Amino acid sequence: MLFQEGIDLSLSTYWSSLKGLAVSLVQPGSIMYSTGDYNTGSQYPLFPYFFEFYGYSISVLFLGFILALVIAVVLIMITFQLSVKKRTALMKLSTILEAVPDLFVIAMAQLFIIFLFKQTGILFFDVVGAYERPFVLPLITYTILPTVFLYRTLTLLFDEELRKPYVELAKGKGLTDFRVLFVHVFRNGLMGLLHHSKMILAFMLSNLIMLEIIFNTRGITWFVYHHPTPEIATVSILLLAIPILLFEQGMNKLKSSIVGGEGR
Repeated sequence: MLFQEGIDLSLSTYWSSLKGLAVSLVQPGSIMYSTGDYNTGSQYPLFPYFFEFYGYSISVLFLGFILALVIAVVLIMITFQLSVKKRTALMKLSTILEAVPDLFVIAMAQLFIIFLFKQTGILFFDVVGAYERPFVLPLITYTILPTVFLYRTLTLLFDEELRKPYVELAKGKGLTDFRVLFVHVFRNGLMGLLHHSKMILAFMLSNLIMLEIIFNTRGITWFVYHHPTPEIATVSILLLAIPILLFEQGMNKLKSSIVGGEGR
């Protein structure tokens, strides 16, 4: 009897919380956040204050992705001008670097800037957030591991493309290695990368959580960490999901347009 009452009470509490969450999502202006203890701290409306944190995180996420992709493509173009032996050595190095933990990379970046400051007396970048959000150093740090991941993925894709029959056919028609690589292989390799876009964004999103907390950048994940309520967490997930879904749709349309263009 007591067990059944406990289950009924738990279900009642669950449905009550779910109903309150649904009402908050329908009326986002009613969502509040606390500056201290949730029961005793001052309460303030979440919006529009929340967009300040949201804008920072989205900027770092997508700028980091673009910067990592550009650097990875440049490195790939340089790598495939080298001998097979050197490419193999770089591939092994990228495998090792990919295994480096996020926390280690962030700590090393901060220590390096502190070391430069002690040597030169110049603080090139803000190491941790206070009244102002650091941007440059977190962005640079944020792109390191995604760049390695993209570089390794593109290397595998390019190697796979170079083994396909159309490469030998193109060379047989008199096309130079440079043109085959930079026109045909490059295009098809990037097409293959689009299939990994979801995994890449998920990887970068997980890195963003660690980055914002350690750098104290006061982004969206930092805000959720310091204000862990169901309403704020749900709103944050939805707002992060919207641009990612739009990005995915854009990548799918780009892929369809390229494939369709090749068919015409």
